[in-house]
Amino acid sequence: MNDAVPDRRIAPWHWTLPFIVAALTAPLWLGWYEPGVFRALNRAFMVLPDGFWALLSLFGTGWAIYAATAPALWRAPRIVLAWICAAPLAGVLTRVGKNLADNPRPLEVLGLEGIHVIGEPLFIAAMPSGHALTAFAGAAAIYFAMAPRQRLRWLWLFVLAFGVACSRIAVGAHWPADVSVGAAAGVLSGLTGAWLAGRIPERHLRPQAWLMRGVALLGLYSLYVLWTDEMGFAINLPWQYALGAFLAACLALFAARSLRTN
Repeated sequence: MNDAVPDRRIAPWHWTLPFIVAALTAPLWLGWYEPGVFRALNRAFMVLPDGFWALLSLFGTGWAIYAATAPALWRAPRIVLAWICAAPLAGVLTRVGKNLADNPRPLEVLGLEGIHVIGEPLFIAAMPSGHALTAFAGAAAIYFAMAPRQRLRWLWLFVLAFGVACSRIAVGAHWPADVSVGAAAGVLSGLTGAWLAGRIPERHLRPQAWLMRGVALLGLYSLYVLWTDEMGFAINLPWQYALGAFLAACLALFAARSLRTN
């Protein structure tokens, strides 16, 4: 018996969303009005503290997304699988895009003068923004993995992803063009991940299933990264330690459930 989630969770028109995002942000990724738009946004975002933007950037990494969604390992495993299934395409689009575009970052073009930089200065491989792509991939994957009747209250995920995208401009790492392309590619990746996760039979979603045990093992590596890698922002280390502690507790709870025989 095929007990996968029905494909109606993703309607045909949903696949047009990445192209709608790309069309709406065309003035940005075409580079119109640059560097003026970047300078204006980078300066305007200074009204909020550096720690705020650094923390938002943290949620443009798969490690933080894993920690934040760790309770879903046993409560709603298809959600975790959706964004994990989105990750390979997101990674390919990021790497291929950076190699093909080979765009310099704002610091390489404009220099340090007049740019507010938070964290590690970055100079090369601008487009697309990997953080923006990851954030929108995670948001779209989780959102479309939900049953349609549950989605409305999860729209805030896209607000968070938008915040992550803005943070990449605020820290001086990316042009608006980079984050707009990342957003469109991220939505495509998330839709793909949700579609793939929806085809996984329910029997593989139990804590005792080897698929979920493998996903939990990935969490151990996420824990290692959160506790050992600054990821460009030393200011984020307390948050990373806290996320790591939360993740460790969730993995322990999952392990207890996974080892149960009934």
